[in-house]
Amino acid sequence: MKKKLLAGLATGGLILLQSIVASATIMTFDIDQTYSQGSGIGDIVATDISLGGAGSFTIDPGFSGRYFDFKLPGVGTFSTINTEIGGYYFLDSYVNGEVISAGYFGTHASTGDDWDTILVNGQTAGVWSGSHDGYLGFHTSDDLYGWINYSFIRSGTTSTLTLMSGAYEDVAGSGIVAGGHAPVPEPATMLLFGTGLAGLAGLRRRQGRK
Repeated sequence: MKKKLLAGLATGGLILLQSIVASATIMTFDIDQTYSQGSGIGDIVATDISLGGAGSFTIDPGFSGRYFDFKLPGVGTFSTINTEIGGYYFLDSYVNGEVISAGYFGTHASTGDDWDTILVNGQTAGVWSGSHDGYLGFHTSDDLYGWINYSFIRSGTTSTLTLMSGAYEDVAGSGIVAGGHAPVPEPATMLLFGTGLAGLAGLRRRQGRK
C-alpha cells in the first residue's frame, strides 16, 4: 500500500509539474527605443510603450533634462530600490538568470501610479550612476511578471537609455527568469514535485535491499 502511495505521489507530482509548465507561456515583445536626458537636452513628451499583451507603460524623459521617469498604470509597478530623492524611487536592475517574482521583487513596491526613475534633478542612484546593461522587472495590474532588457550609458550629466526587448509570464502570479524564456514553477508545485521524487527514491532504496 505504501509503495503504491509513494509511487503515486512521484508520478502525480511529475505530471502536475509538466502540466503547469506546458500551460505556461513566455510572451516576448520588442521595443527598440533610445532616450537621452541630461544637461542641455530639452524636454521630451511622455510616451506610452507597449508590453505586448501585458498592457503598456509610460516613459517621461522629464522637465529641462532633469528627470527620467517610468510608470505602469493602476497598481502595476516596476521593481525599485529603497533609495529615493524627493519621493521618487530608483528603478532596480536584474542580471541575467535572476528570478523576478513576488519573493524577489525588490525592496520597495511602488503602486498607485507612482513614478519610478533613473534620473531625478540630474542625479542618479544605485547602478544608474554608471554605464551598464541589465533587466528592469515589472509587475502588472493583472498580476503578470516580466522584464525589459536595456542598455544604459551614463556620460557626465547625461543619461542614455536603450530599451531593447522584453518578456512576461502569461500565467498570473508566476515568476520569470530575467533574460530567460522558460516559466518558473510556483513554490507549492516544486514542493509537491520534490515530495514525489523523495518518495520514489525511498521506495527504490527499500526495493534494492530485498
